[in-house]
Amino acid sequence: MKKLILSLAVLVMATSVVAQDTKEDKAAAKAAAAALKAAKKEAKSQLDESLKIKDALYLRITERNNAADPKAIAASIKDEEIVAECKKGGALIKKALASGHIDERRLGEAYKISADLALPLHNIYLNNAVDKLPFDTLDFYDNLKVLTDGIHNELLNTKVTKGETGNEKYLGNQRTKLASCGDYYVYAAQFEKDCQRYDRALEAYDRAMSFTTMYPEVAADTKMRATPDQIAYYAFYCAHDAGNYAAMDKYYEQALKFEEGAVGTKQMKAQSYLERADTASWVQFVRGLCLENPKENEDYISILLGYYQKQGLDKMGAFADEVLGVAPELVIANYGKAHVLFQSEKYGEALKFYEKCTVQDPKYFDAWYQAGMCKFREALALNSTISNIKNRQQAQQALEKTKKIFGEAIPYFEKARECKPDDPSKWAYELRQCYSVTGQSAKAAEMDALM
Repeated sequence: MKKLILSLAVLVMATSVVAQDTKEDKAAAKAAAAALKAAKKEAKSQLDESLKIKDALYLRITERNNAADPKAIAASIKDEEIVAECKKGGALIKKALASGHIDERRLGEAYKISADLALPLHNIYLNNAVDKLPFDTLDFYDNLKVLTDGIHNELLNTKVTKGETGNEKYLGNQRTKLASCGDYYVYAAQFEKDCQRYDRALEAYDRAMSFTTMYPEVAADTKMRATPDQIAYYAFYCAHDAGNYAAMDKYYEQALKFEEGAVGTKQMKAQSYLERADTASWVQFVRGLCLENPKENEDYISILLGYYQKQGLDKMGAFADEVLGVAPELVIANYGKAHVLFQSEKYGEALKFYEKCTVQDPKYFDAWYQAGMCKFREALALNSTISNIKNRQQAQQALEKTKKIFGEAIPYFEKARECKPDDPSKWAYELRQCYSVTGQSAKAAEMDALM
């Protein structure tokens, strides 16, 4: 019996809880419905109020545009008032749209109001920019986004109607208006960059480059003054100014397609690796440029030859061979290869490469001088062996051969002299030695006098 009473008590309690939950749920649902109704009412109120502001503003702007006599013009609405009214109405419609509670049937109208309030503001900013008057560059970009997104969403949410009373022509004009806005994103990016707001500038450049993707309804009609490649070029340099190397890497390939700036773009990319203290990436990148187009990158080839020389003659020689495989007549690569061979005491092989340099550049002092040094060093090396030759006849033959090789060096040193006639410190000593050894005492004395 006690168990039965207990069971009945539990049942009564459970029924009470269910009843209480149902009551609370109904109250919560009622409150939610009331809140939703209030939110919709507020959104409608904001939409209606912004529409009133817009209509009144456009009426006054029309009156100003139609004013003829000076008194009427002076009494008409001022730019400062237009800016204030646009921002006041814009703030209201922005709240209404952000709430998500605008009736779907009025959504196209809401976006139209948003765009209509942004347009006068946009025109004032543009006129001030043209006239070099101060204006809010920060708001120029924000307002531009409101303008283009407003027209875009108006087109998406407005049903096309045809005939004399239809909106087909009006919507066509809106598409034309939207299509003309692409260039303004480039202006916005430049304004933001000039103010060192680099993140916003890069965002604006991105919008400019992807304008027809963002607004596909005007893709066929958009005619921008700058190509996407040129805009990427601007963005690339903006990213560099910002020290944003990840963004530089992002824009690089497309910026490179802007042919007028391609050389500078490559150089800036290379420079960025040095700024990052990333020598390995710098070497890899610059090496690629050198092998891709050796003639345009001789300065880099010279630098890399010096870099590889510090790593070892084998690495320097390997790089010189790579460049020569692409550009066999390139002077700096031939000189680098000759240097490796000369330092390896392979004077005969080095001479061939120095001579190739002189063929390509007859006034190349270093190549002529080093060609002479190949013979000079060869002669010195042979001369150092003479004292060890026991056979007198063989020793004499070696001596004669040494004199001959010294003599063969003279034309190269004389060519070097022609390249720098006023700087005997660079060639007089070697010529004196060669003339002395070959028995040309008068010329040797001449060299002495110059030293």
